Amino acid sequence: MPIQKPLPLMVGNKAYYSLTSYDPVEIAVDVPYTSDEDIELGLDMTLADMGGTRDDLDDPAWVAEHFEGLESADQVREAMRQQVSVMNAQAAEEQKLGKCVEALAARLGQSIPPQHLEQAREALRARFVQQIQADGMTPDQFMARTGTRPDQLEAMFERQAQQMCEGDAALSAYAHEKKLKVDEMEFGRLLGMSPADVQTIIDQARAAGQYDELREAALRSKAAQIVVAECSCTYNHETPAQAKARVAQYRQMQQMFAGDPDEGADDPQGKTGFKLV
Repeated sequence: MPIQKPLPLMVGNKAYYSLTSYDPVEIAVDVPYTSDEDIELGLDMTLADMGGTRDDLDDPAWVAEHFEGLESADQVREAMRQQVSVMNAQAAEEQKLGKCVEALAARLGQSIPPQHLEQAREALRARFVQQIQADGMTPDQFMARTGTRPDQLEAMFERQAQQMCEGDAALSAYAHEKKLKVDEMEFGRLLGMSPADVQTIIDQARAAGQYDELREAALRSKAAQIVVAECSCTYNHETPAQAKARVAQYRQMQQMFAGDPDEGADDPQGKTGFKLV
């Protein structure tokens, strides 16, 4: 049974956390292998978006019309291989942030207060409902289509809330220990805001009494960038057999949304961004 960590020092609604170590984290990321199955999957998705079929690739005129600078099915496949290879390399790099935050969170010296976990769960539930409604589904329809029980959905919210809160707590502790500072001029870069929107968002946050939360989010983002830059990373390369199994699982998830050709085309979870694992 894991040892229960103490609660953090609370000042108002703000929690103060510490880490057992502030040294660079060590992580391992998976590098996808670019397989023939990857290429065929990419082709199927691209052709579906174009309203075409595999048979259309045999027509040089159709290829030239729909793929700039390409004239044959072989050229299309080679271009797809290059594109997927680049995407796979990017996917490996994009894993670093999540892995680093997870490793840092494992060093937390305190547990997350129950009220903060509940706030995170409520935010996740609201986001989930909003996303599936945008896809034309209700929660009941989503569960029926994916074979998910209500308790499994709640367990997913529980896991994600715990991970989110622990990650935020670890980054806040790191930023405090390293005495990091942020300037409003950095908010746009750190929080992914459009330069034209930064001042408006800052003004709105001040008016709503949420400026401190906005600044803390920027501070955590700055801390995350430093942790990723300083991490020690090992790359695990996927085998051809693992790549084949990965694509097969993806196609299986797509079939769950076969009733609507548009659903699941970009995200096998039905574009909800939630993964039931």
